[in-house]
Amino acid sequence: MEALAAQRANRIFRGILNNIVWIILVLCVIAFSSTIDGFFSIRNYINIIYHSVFIGLLAIAESYCLISGNLDLSVESMAGFGAIFSAWLCGTSPFASGLSLNPFIGLFIVMSIGALVGLFNGFFIIRFKIHSFLVTLSTYIIVRGIAVLLTGGKGVSQLPSSFRFVDSFRFLNMPLMVYVMIIFYLFFYFVLENNRFGKHIFIIGGNINAAYNFGINVNKVLFRVFVLSGIISGITGWLMTARANGATPAIASGFLFEVLAAVVIGGVSLAGGAGSLVGVFAGVLLLSSIHSALNILAISPFITDIVRGGLVLVAVILDSVKRLFR
Repeated sequence: MEALAAQRANRIFRGILNNIVWIILVLCVIAFSSTIDGFFSIRNYINIIYHSVFIGLLAIAESYCLISGNLDLSVESMAGFGAIFSAWLCGTSPFASGLSLNPFIGLFIVMSIGALVGLFNGFFIIRFKIHSFLVTLSTYIIVRGIAVLLTGGKGVSQLPSSFRFVDSFRFLNMPLMVYVMIIFYLFFYFVLENNRFGKHIFIIGGNINAAYNFGINVNKVLFRVFVLSGIISGITGWLMTARANGATPAIASGFLFEVLAAVVIGGVSLAGGAGSLVGVFAGVLLLSSIHSALNILAISPFITDIVRGGLVLVAVILDSVKRLFR
């Protein structure tokens, strides 16, 4: 009886740990809504979700990489490049290409470039056995440099009205791109939890030698993970351009740390092999909620960084605790 009670208590404790980010999110929303004037409103909640779109999409890409036991630092730069390159292809301002392409052709092109960047990362990580941190750090620098070089450091604007549709169209007072993010989360959650590809990602991240022994084509899976990361990053950049009605080479700067914070806070293990997009989505919303609360209170952005850093530290500690109870 005592053994059964101990097992039950252990399961309950692990359940709380696995869902701690949702508990923290609910408590924060209740606290902010009760104490901060202007936080408790449908409009503010919609803004929280709306401002989560870009970090949320990049967090999907980063989650897949981390669960596989790797890291992709290039997601920020690829998103920035996707934004400036799609604006350059489709815009009509002086620093644009002059091609004035259809926005959806621009989307296809930046997705293709994202896939190539993912192939580049995967090639050196898989074939040359170079650590993903070093390869993607190099790509991070290179891609950002190309974005600056493309327009000589100038911004591009004057985009066609059709480009703005994904942001300007509203349903239930929420922009279309919010629904795009939600669809992405539902789809990639299903792939990760119910598809063979997703199960292989978990196995590889948990124990790559076991993955080889099970007959999993590890190289093929990892190539797909990095290609997927590049494509999602390119789509995110295109959406940024649609929202801003233009882009500058510095767009998306600083997003990487937000993305990593959301993913780690959301429960994805830094050791690989564990995590869920359900938790990651909560981590994204938590960061956005805190940012909204601090903005309403007009608190210094430096304090915001301290709070985010503290949350990441807590998440890392919780990750270590969860591994002890697996």
